[in-house]
Amino acid sequence: MKTSLSAMPLDLISENEIRQKLVSVFTESIVLTNQFEIDHVSHDILDALGYRLSELKGMHINQLHPEMNIQRLLLGRLDRGFFGEIILALHTRHSHPVIFNITGFYLGVITDMNGYIVLNLKNLDRKEHIAQAENDREELDRFIYRAAHDLRGPLATIRGLLNLLKIRKDDDEIDVMVAMLDSSAERLDERLFKLLYLAESGEAELPTGELHIAALEKALRETREQNCPLQAIEVEIISGQPVIQNIHEHLVQSLLTNIMQYMVCLPRQNHPALSYTLSSTVHGLEVRVQALGFELDYNMQQVLQQRTSLYSGLLAYPNLINYYAARKIALSLGATMNITFLAGGVQEIYVAIPFYSATRHAG
Repeated sequence: MKTSLSAMPLDLISENEIRQKLVSVFTESIVLTNQFEIDHVSHDILDALGYRLSELKGMHINQLHPEMNIQRLLLGRLDRGFFGEIILALHTRHSHPVIFNITGFYLGVITDMNGYIVLNLKNLDRKEHIAQAENDREELDRFIYRAAHDLRGPLATIRGLLNLLKIRKDDDEIDVMVAMLDSSAERLDERLFKLLYLAESGEAELPTGELHIAALEKALRETREQNCPLQAIEVEIISGQPVIQNIHEHLVQSLLTNIMQYMVCLPRQNHPALSYTLSSTVHGLEVRVQALGFELDYNMQQVLQQRTSLYSGLLAYPNLINYYAARKIALSLGATMNITFLAGGVQEIYVAIPFYSATRHAG
């Protein structure tokens, strides 16, 4: 038979032991004093927030969300001694918000011990991560299915031609067969190379946290010259700051050069031009890339606006390798990336990149 906390005689266990038992009973919880200072925290919540108990003990609850008065919110909800289900973000030690569903009550409601508040939390972000993991698994299954079909095509051709070579009666057609073998092998090599390129995109050396606009401009212009040396493409880089701080400069540069490579590989009209506008906000770096004079038919526009698996998309549209690489790097940075098609054949790519300290690269 279970014994409630209120039924436990206080002369047998100390108040401190009761508070410690609470975080065992409520496996996702925080115990506060009536002054809203943190007294105990369950292991699950410590893991979610990235703290040790010694770091949180004695901290005021407001420090877990510097822009919000959590104490005032909880006091308003505890007017009946308890409350149910409010949605609230608490910040990790790296200032990343984690969303919780919170219920709470004064400990005196269920025990003879007053002076404490119990918050029971459900980590909503964890549910989203589980759902995302399931989506990732489904995307991987679709990619494997697509890869099995796309890569088996040239392999089947190669095997068929080899069998024909083995049973040939003379060498009259051997040159034709060798040419077909070479073509199929080249096609297979190209697909595998592009898959490898996409897999390796997003890898970079450790950042200094400083994006120098002059270095970025040099890299973009070099990319233009390497891909279209005989075609004049106007490139403009606009930034109000010569150096942008707290940015993973290697990945950001790689992302923007992949966007450049995607653009310059498209069919071009007269006087093509690219404009990169970079601006800092309170949250991070915003980049707007406007492209004029680059042709893309309606069907390909629809493809680019779909949120499909990167690898499956690459197998279906290998000529979009650099766009998919840019999207993969954006995901690794925790950035959002969207493309829109405006009147007059103008493309605009918008990228919002959180500051380096707020991304998972901050560790």
